[in-house]
Amino acid sequence: MFLAHKPGAPARAIESEADAHGVAWIDLLNPTPEEQDLAARICGQPLPTLDDLNEIESSSRISVRNGAAFLSTPLLKKTGLEFEAFPVGFVLTAERLITIRYQPYPSFENVAQLVAEHTLPPAPATTPAPSGMVLTPAQRESEATETAGQPQSPEPAPIGPGEVLVALIETIVDRLADILESVGMLLDKLSKDIFKRRQNMPKVRSVAAWQRELLERVGSSGDLCSRVRDSLLGLERITIFLSESKKDAMAPASGLPITSRRFEAGVTTIPTENAPYALSGALRSRMATANRDLSSLSDYVSQAASKVEFLLDATLGFISIEQNGVMKVLTVVSFIGVAPTLIAGVYGMNFKDIPELNWSFGYWYSLGLMTASVALPLLWFWRKGWLGGIK
Repeated sequence: MFLAHKPGAPARAIESEADAHGVAWIDLLNPTPEEQDLAARICGQPLPTLDDLNEIESSSRISVRNGAAFLSTPLLKKTGLEFEAFPVGFVLTAERLITIRYQPYPSFENVAQLVAEHTLPPAPATTPAPSGMVLTPAQRESEATETAGQPQSPEPAPIGPGEVLVALIETIVDRLADILESVGMLLDKLSKDIFKRRQNMPKVRSVAAWQRELLERVGSSGDLCSRVRDSLLGLERITIFLSESKKDAMAPASGLPITSRRFEAGVTTIPTENAPYALSGALRSRMATANRDLSSLSDYVSQAASKVEFLLDATLGFISIEQNGVMKVLTVVSFIGVAPTLIAGVYGMNFKDIPELNWSFGYWYSLGLMTASVALPLLWFWRKGWLGGIK
């Protein structure tokens, strides 16, 4: 899908280069090879593919080529009950913003709706001179002087590609903040399930399944924190790059050094001041604010990741305690069975001269010994607390 977003108009499909004329935001959603080629012709240079967007090097995620900034980051997408990360690319030039994504995201839809609903206020009407009345040069000069002395309201500027990109990043940051809030509630519920004994505890035969469920929930929370951290890190790099781009310095020299890479890093080797894609002062301030928000969210993710590790250790500890209890029961059962077996083995030997062989109470004597050998260890284990103990 190849869409053009123009202020005051709904999104429309782009089928030729003429359809992109005057459009500040071009959106490629799961593009076909033909749409990718058309977007490259509109941009005037090759666009990153899915493999390029999946690169993890900093020089691949933030790069500059022929006056265009190529930015990419993984972004979370909820598929079913799980969150997965998919790459998103931004190509920012002086004329337009090109976004490349392979999954629909609510943040993009929200910004697209804002762009479609944006309309410029009408220009202030001027009062024409009465019909047939000709102003003298002195009257025209006086009118111009009065007009110059009055405060003029600034004309509203059309939406530019930089403003669309800033709005997208701000909306994505808000979306990630909402996801982190749900992560916090998820970890709180998981902590209660682990540490607080439930009224309807699972039966013995389902304890293992319950513990397995807890481990799966802890693992899912850890994966989610890791994916959120990747998205925050990518966005933080982008906001730093954009907030440091300025338009009030000498333009950098055009051209790039010879390299085998398709997209050469521009953060350290190519000045960002006065670049064609550079943002204005107000937009750079908004990017700095978004960067501070991302830093706070990164701290929250670190705290959540630490809590996940703690809950994992606690779950494994409770499982170990449960296993120790089972081993105690098996130890008691095996020890209780040793003494009666020994007594039965002694009196079951086929020797002629056994003292109790002809004794009329020998049978009951051996049964009493076996009972005592069972009762006395049970009493001792009970007093030690292995079977409930004495409080």
